[in-house]
Amino acid sequence: MYPTDGQVKAIIVMGVSGSGKTTLGALVAGKLSWAFAEADDFHPQVNIDKMSQGIPLTDEDRWPWLEALRAWMDEQIEAGKHCVITCSALKRSYRELLSGPGVVFVHLDGSRETVAARMGARTGHFMPLSLLDSQYATLEPLEPGESGFTVDLDLGRTPTEEAMGVLKTLHLGGHGLSLGMVGLGKMGANMAERLKAGGHTVVGYDASSDASRDVESLEELVSALPSPKVVWLMVPAGEPTSATIAQLSGLLGEGDLVVDGGNSHYTEDQAHAAQLAEHGIHFMDVGTSGGVWGKDEGYALMAGGADADYELLLPALETLKPDGDSGLVHAGPVGAGHFAKMVHNGIEYGMMQALGEGYELLRSSDLVTDADRVLDSWRSGSVVRSWLLDLLVRAVKADPGLASFAPQAAESGEAKWMIEAALGLGVPVPVTSASLYARQVSTGGGADTMRAVAALRNQFGGHGYKKE
Repeated sequence: MYPTDGQVKAIIVMGVSGSGKTTLGALVAGKLSWAFAEADDFHPQVNIDKMSQGIPLTDEDRWPWLEALRAWMDEQIEAGKHCVITCSALKRSYRELLSGPGVVFVHLDGSRETVAARMGARTGHFMPLSLLDSQYATLEPLEPGESGFTVDLDLGRTPTEEAMGVLKTLHLGGHGLSLGMVGLGKMGANMAERLKAGGHTVVGYDASSDASRDVESLEELVSALPSPKVVWLMVPAGEPTSATIAQLSGLLGEGDLVVDGGNSHYTEDQAHAAQLAEHGIHFMDVGTSGGVWGKDEGYALMAGGADADYELLLPALETLKPDGDSGLVHAGPVGAGHFAKMVHNGIEYGMMQALGEGYELLRSSDLVTDADRVLDSWRSGSVVRSWLLDLLVRAVKADPGLASFAPQAAESGEAKWMIEAALGLGVPVPVTSASLYARQVSTGGGADTMRAVAALRNQFGGHGYKKE
C-alpha cells in the first residue's frame, strides 16, 4: 500500500541509471509545484570519480550519500513542503533509510534493452553504459509491504504520459484542466461528469435548453475558460460540427485548442484544422468509443494532432481513458484519430453481424434447445469471448429471444467511409462490406440476426430500434 492525495509528502523516483528518473521526477514536481532534488547532486566527488571510471559503488560509498539525501527530504517535510526526489534506491535497505510517513517510491522498471536505449541517448552524464549490468545485479525490486508502485517502461509511453499516470495513481492534484464541453448528449454529458470526477473543471454547453448546461451560449463558454482555452466538441458530425467550428473560429484566439471528439469524417479534419489555423487556433480529432458505459468504465481514445497539442490535452485524456495502461493512443497527425475510429467502427460492424448471424442460426436449429444459454457459455474459455458477447448475453437475459427489438439496425456512416477508404488504398474489406449491406437491407428476412445487432447497439450506445 502507498499513501495518496494529501497523505503524500515525498515521492522518490527510483530505478537503475538511465531509466528516466530525472525526466519523470522533474515533470511530476513541475505539475505539482513541489521541490525537486536530483540525488546525483548529493554524491561526493569521490563517488562521481569512481563511477566515471566505471567502478561500481559499494554500500560504504552509498550510505553517506543516502543520509545526505534523507536530511534534505526531512528539511522539506519539516518546513511543511512537499518534494520529489530521484534516487536509484536499488536495495531495500537503502529504501528503508529513506522511508517514512507520507513517502512513496515510484519504480521505473524496464528491460535492459529499453533502459540501455534511454541511457545511450543521454549526453554529458558521468554514469557509463558499462555499469548498467552491475545496477541490474544490485537491484532489488519493490516488495509487498513497501510503500510504492511500478511504472512499466517497456510500454513505450512518453515521459509526460508516465508522469500523468503517476499523478493519477496517487490521486494528486496538479493535473486538472479547465475545458469547455460542447454537446451534452449521451456521450458528452457522461464525459463531462467523468472529467469533473477526475479533478478537471468543465464548462458545459448544449444548444438545447433542456440539457444540464452551465452557460447559455458559446460566447459565455469561451469567456468562462482560462487561456489557452480548450473546447471539446461532442456534436453530430457534418454540418453541426462545421457550423460550431466556424463560430468558434471567431471566438477563440492564438494558441487555443478545439477538439472534435465526435464521429466526423477524417477528411473533414484537415479542412477544420486549416480553417482554425488562419486564426492561430489549434485543432485535434479524438475518436471516442465507450458509449453509455464510458462514464464508469472509461473511453477508448484515438487522438490525431500535433505532439504539443496532445501533451496539452493529455491530463483530460488520461482521466477519460480506462484505468490501466491501454485505451489511449496518439494515432498520428490531424485526421489520424478519426481514421482509426472509422476502422474501429467498421470492425465493430463485422463482429456484431457475426454474433447476430450465429445467434439466428442457433435459434433456427432443432438440435439446440437453449440458444441463449449457449451464448452465455461462450463467455468463459471460448476464443470468441468479448465485451460485445457479454452485452449480447446481457440483452438476451433481459429479453429472451429479443422479442422487443425490431429486426432493423441503422448504419452510422463509419463503415461506409471505411469501405470507401479501403477502395482508395486497394485493401479488400469483404466482412465490413457485407455487414454494412446487411444493415441496409435489414427488412424482411434475417429477423433474429438484426434483432441481435439492434440489441447490441442499444446495449453499448443506448440506440437501436425497439418495437412500439
